[in-house]
Amino acid sequence: MSAGLAAALAVAPAIPEVRAAAPAKGSEELNAKISALAQEAQTRFETADYAGAIELWTQAYAALPNEPAYDKRRNVLAYQIAQACVEAYTLDPQLVYLRKAERLFDNYLKTISAKDKTTTAKVQGTLDELREKIRVAEEREAEKQAAEATEAGGGDAEARLAAEKASQARDAEARREAAERDAKRSRRLTIAGGALTGVGAIALGVMAYGLARGARVDRDGEAAKADGVTDPAVYRDLLAQGTAANTLAIATAVVGGVLVVTGIGLLGAGAAGQQRARRELGLAPTWLRGGAGLVLQGRF
Repeated sequence: MSAGLAAALAVAPAIPEVRAAAPAKGSEELNAKISALAQEAQTRFETADYAGAIELWTQAYAALPNEPAYDKRRNVLAYQIAQACVEAYTLDPQLVYLRKAERLFDNYLKTISAKDKTTTAKVQGTLDELREKIRVAEEREAEKQAAEATEAGGGDAEARLAAEKASQARDAEARREAAERDAKRSRRLTIAGGALTGVGAIALGVMAYGLARGARVDRDGEAAKADGVTDPAVYRDLLAQGTAANTLAIATAVVGGVLVVTGIGLLGAGAAGQQRARRELGLAPTWLRGGAGLVLQGRF
């Protein structure tokens, strides 16, 4: 199991104990049978006998009546079977295990309450990674079959074509994913750059106000002198206003300048990244009828 999928399963929603009291309609015998099967399955799971755990949990699932009163316990068992399938694949890499786990996790996802966003996100993350594992496994299986066909056919052209197509598909998918990651990163840079530039522009606007206010205080001081005002309090008040205006202008000039420069830099980086993502091109060799050639690949 990959580290990501193991982590996703580890934080998956807690599963209630299967041996919980049976619904009112359930008999004690049924409850005892389900509990015994579930306990034995858990023991098999903990001792890495995943195929045995799958079989026993499946028996417990089949023994439960298909009635609404038993839906919760059936969902619990289905989830546990899915976990065992994922683990079984690590010991016996058969695609059937992953496909079965995908179906069970998908069905389990549909039973989660729409209000439970956290659990939904965790199970969806597990399901997404599981589907990626299936895609990779299918590509490897196709390559393996193509290689076997080539060996059996003594270099059969159709087998070579199949192998080449599988390789091209894998490379194209890798380039597509890389381009999408670059595009997302560039969009984040653009958004951050726009925000910083906007805040910086506001700061520079405040700086302009501070400068204008300081100039006005200077004019008021000159006018007071011209009018012959001698009251020291008037000049102290004008001095305080001028000092405050200058301090405001200097502080906002520094902050605004830094923000604007940084924001413009981020905007430039984001725009360049988006342009590269849109114009990502590559020449990939391919097999064509009658010989080899090149295919121009890219996203615009």
